[in-house]
Amino acid sequence: MLLFNLINPAADLTELAQLCTPADTVLLRQDAVYLVLQPTLPFACSVLALASDIAWRNISAPTHIQLINAQEWVQLTAAANKSILWR
Repeated sequence: MLLFNLINPAADLTELAQLCTPADTVLLRQDAVYLVLQPTLPFACSVLALASDIAWRNISAPTHIQLINAQEWVQLTAAANKSILWR
């Protein structure tokens, strides 16, 4: 499993979506959490968001976006074959 850490909402999502497989995970962090406000995201894999970044920006995530805390983020990173920062 690859873990893609997305931090920039202006990143090329099409390119990232082409790299993702259903076994991978995209984690929305920092300003990328604003992407939860879009009606759909182009990923064929799980999409999670860091709960503290969602709360800090005072937005709500839809139910299909799983929110995780810092401890779960560490566990997810440890379980991943690779963790990739996507800008």
